[in-house]
Amino acid sequence: MISYFVWFNFITRSLKGPRVWPLLGSLPGLIENCDRMHDWITDNLRMCGGTYQTCICAVPFLAQKQGLVTVTCDPKNLEHILKNWFENYPNGPTWQSVFHDLLGEGIFNSDGDTWLFQRKTAALEFTTRTLRQAMARWLNQTIKFRFCPILKTAQLEAKPVDLHDLLLRLTFDNICGLTFGRDPQTLSAGLPDNGFAIAFDRATEATLQRFILPEVVWKLKKWLRLGMEVSLSQSLEHVEEYLSNVIKTRKLELLNQQENGSLQHDDLLSRFMKKKESYSNSFLQHVALNFILAGRDTSSVALSWFFWLLIHNPKVEEKIVREICTVLIETRGDDTTKWNDEPLMFDEVDRLIFCRMVHSCPQDRRSHIRYIQRAG
Repeated sequence: MISYFVWFNFITRSLKGPRVWPLLGSLPGLIENCDRMHDWITDNLRMCGGTYQTCICAVPFLAQKQGLVTVTCDPKNLEHILKNWFENYPNGPTWQSVFHDLLGEGIFNSDGDTWLFQRKTAALEFTTRTLRQAMARWLNQTIKFRFCPILKTAQLEAKPVDLHDLLLRLTFDNICGLTFGRDPQTLSAGLPDNGFAIAFDRATEATLQRFILPEVVWKLKKWLRLGMEVSLSQSLEHVEEYLSNVIKTRKLELLNQQENGSLQHDDLLSRFMKKKESYSNSFLQHVALNFILAGRDTSSVALSWFFWLLIHNPKVEEKIVREICTVLIETRGDDTTKWNDEPLMFDEVDRLIFCRMVHSCPQDRRSHIRYIQRAG
């Protein structure tokens, strides 16, 4: 007992941020603030000047393995980690273990050569003209025929709408169409429930809950089938069944396409299937899930925060409107009646500086291979 408290005092004397308790570490604070996690982390960062280190599991050996966590929002630290020495700060084994059931070895849950291969493949596909056209087509149709009419109906009936929910549905329909060419139509009149969307949400939420607990705890809950681990298992079964049917159907369609010269598919899943490499159904499922996760929540959260900030900063809204008008005058002329004939093109959006100012991810977790002193 005495040796533990000697160790505990030694390891915590340099820690800042939330209170660290014996054995439990900062876990009580995490659980207490689980419904306002980002605000709580921001409060701690503000109190500590932008960087702090804490211990989420104050147990010898476990603390050194995965308990000690450094949290920072210092731009110089972020540049060091995400740019200058990116290869030294992978996702790491803790992240991969947490997300493996949901994302497998997909691009957002892999490191090294596996990550590099998938990134190069995806980057090559996303720069092709046909895929960019597909992105524009899916998004423009959804906005024009479903998103805007729902807002118009709410305006005429003087009813409030949950904008974040609408944006989640918008980005989910869009990324599903882009990824595997199937529109779940969650953004439709009446806002219907969708089994795949619900299962995907539950699986994501249950997976994120694992970060709050030490690895040994959530693995024990998984083995005993307790709590959110039951929900995760059931949701993954639904997700895998849905995607398995999509993949089987698409393979048959591509086979018929080769034989009969029928309609071409330009979604991301079809592009992976057409490559010379023979990918397993499991790999293709994880490719799809990784891109759905990346394209749905990040975009919808960024848009939600963007509109929230606009509501509270009308002067900024005026500047944005002027910036858009300036670009449209250069590309479409002075006749404003023609501005809404067609949606913004990629080169027009690329000129809008404000589009680059909204961050999609509130936090990014990284491990490290070796200690490197940051320059400066």
